[in-house]
Amino acid sequence: MRFLRTQIAACLCAVLMTGCGDGMLKTKGRVIKNGGPFTLKEDEDLGIFFYPLNSDGSLGNTVYPAFFNAADSTFRVTGSDKRGMPPGKYRVALKHKLVSKKIDLFKGAFDMTHSPFVYDVDSSTREIVIDLDKPSS
Repeated sequence: MRFLRTQIAACLCAVLMTGCGDGMLKTKGRVIKNGGPFTLKEDEDLGIFFYPLNSDGSLGNTVYPAFFNAADSTFRVTGSDKRGMPPGKYRVALKHKLVSKKIDLFKGAFDMTHSPFVYDVDSSTREIVIDLDKPSS
């Protein structure tokens, strides 16, 4: 009987430690141009931001930044708290910055109000491909 109680207690601890998950996603993707990886020159940076869309199409109150890896043109949405992002519909804004002058080389074409990149993201989303040559995707 004592052995059974120990086993039940161990199972209960294991369940409590793993939890049910918070539902947050660490969505990944890549940015392409001319059929290949989007490359940055020295003194350039690419900011990628996921803005949730409300049911009426307006922007939500939160933004989920992505970490961009310039070496292979991939990104992962970590969010500002590093927990990821909840499932939902998002407008993806991109800012191609000339760091020394703090200007957007995309000239606002892909900012939070103009970006044509809109995606439904859930746990089955494998990868988001942002093709800068096909902004209507």
